[in-house]
Amino acid sequence: MADESPLRSRLLRVAAKAAVSALDRLEDVLDKSEATVTEPFAHPVEDAMPHPATPSGSPIVEVQSAPLRDMPLEKAMPSGPNMPGEPDGDPEAIYWDPFALVDQLGYKDKPSAITYGTLQSMVWRLPILRAIIKTRVDQVGNFCQQQTPPHEPGFRVRLRELHKTPSRAARAEMQRFEQLLLTTGVVVEDPRERGGFEHLLRKVVQDSLMYDQVNMEIVPDRRGRPSQWYAVDPSTVRYVDSASLAPNHSMTKPYCVQIYDNVVVAEFTRAQMVFGIRNPRSDIRSHGYGTAEAEMMVQTITYLLYGMEYNGRQFSQGSIAKGLLNIKGAIPEKQLRAFRRQWYQLVSGVENAWRTPIVNAEDLQWINMHPTNRDMEFSAWMDFLIKVACSIFGMDPIEVNFKYGGGGQKAMFEAANKVKITESKAKGLQPLLRFLSKIFNENVIWPLDADFALEFTGLSPMTPKELADLETQKVRTYMMVDEIRASHDLPALPSGLGQVINDPNWMQARRDLLLQQQLGAEGTSEQVDEEIAAEKEQAQATVAPGDAVEGGAVGKSLDDDTRVIEITL
Repeated sequence: MADESPLRSRLLRVAAKAAVSALDRLEDVLDKSEATVTEPFAHPVEDAMPHPATPSGSPIVEVQSAPLRDMPLEKAMPSGPNMPGEPDGDPEAIYWDPFALVDQLGYKDKPSAITYGTLQSMVWRLPILRAIIKTRVDQVGNFCQQQTPPHEPGFRVRLRELHKTPSRAARAEMQRFEQLLLTTGVVVEDPRERGGFEHLLRKVVQDSLMYDQVNMEIVPDRRGRPSQWYAVDPSTVRYVDSASLAPNHSMTKPYCVQIYDNVVVAEFTRAQMVFGIRNPRSDIRSHGYGTAEAEMMVQTITYLLYGMEYNGRQFSQGSIAKGLLNIKGAIPEKQLRAFRRQWYQLVSGVENAWRTPIVNAEDLQWINMHPTNRDMEFSAWMDFLIKVACSIFGMDPIEVNFKYGGGGQKAMFEAANKVKITESKAKGLQPLLRFLSKIFNENVIWPLDADFALEFTGLSPMTPKELADLETQKVRTYMMVDEIRASHDLPALPSGLGQVINDPNWMQARRDLLLQQQLGAEGTSEQVDEEIAAEKEQAQATVAPGDAVEGGAVGKSLDDDTRVIEITL
């Protein structure tokens, strides 16, 4: 009975959690059916996160969010006459090996000879891997602050549809989302209780580069919306065992479990646990797990470790050059064996990599078969291995201070090194940041409001000076000054001063056009004056002398174009 008590308690907790989840779903369905229409801006914006931006005068429909964040994502689904509906059944293909022996304990283990502990040991034993991972972690750390200058590294929350212009309410909502990301969720008492956005990203980036697996627990509020999120050790998270051979897309069914000493201690749904893979595979024997970079270069890592071990032993166990020891002359076999045994105890290669052959002849002679390491191009071999390791991680060796081909002439190769670093970040850093933004959008931003998205900024390969020169060329060719200012969230110039293209030829053509329009307007006014004068003369000519009233005269008013008879007494 003592052994059954912990299991019984865990089962009771799981059953209680399932009952609470069912009650929450029932409550949300009832709230959805009883949604009421209120006047616009009847509640302050701070009452709900987020508050939908609506035009003035239109009603706001307040609907409770569905449990486990299903409902907000429905807004992102495309709709239209040509868009398909829900699938009419499950997939028929198999997506993992049904006869695998890795899912006998209630979860699917990673089918690889390289365990999580081995991956961690490989990274910590090899300095080049630590340097690569730390460099990427530090680079991502530079993007963990709100964007201040437009082209500096940082992040921002923007409208998901880029062609739309955010309203004032939408801009305020973006600021609230950014603050929520900085504190990694809702702050209960003090902001210092949360680790912060940079603290969280450094953890998940290191986990992703080490294991190719990112796990974050999403703690929901009472309405099922993301409230707080924490990084979880990927070496303790596995996919749950499933009787179905098709992928599980449900947000309410168990998706993954956390294990400790091969015992399941907790289970999570898709909405409760993030399971991010950067290098996915369709192999049915992979069971949905990815492939870490360290797994792709096991042989390379082994050679690097042997090379470091070989050189390190020179300082701790002395040096033994490769060669042949030839003892000339007749020596009794017993003495030769004793000498050979003593020699091997004194000097030998790394893990017996080279044991000096000892033969019997007429004299003692040493035949050197390996004068220096340069003879076997040992340095070039190590450089090759380092380049292979950096290329698998999508990084140029110059980012970890391994410069090749420079020859020490810094001034000559400084521009080339800049290009290498820029291209290296485009190959390795940008895909990593896109992967992180996808994780936070799908699991944090879109469940709250599908109209917004997280974006990392400052990824342009151009320097600020180059970007300024490019904008100068734009404003001289096809963009107006106000359009350039709008791209930097600046207001337009007053009195239409910014409605120009800053090009002398364009300005001269505009002046000529305005001058022609002005001259045309003046010619039109002169023609109108001539017509009015002709009508006046014609009116005077139509009045005969005998038709005039006593002492009277007939005239024409130029203001209202009507005849007026003036009588003089």
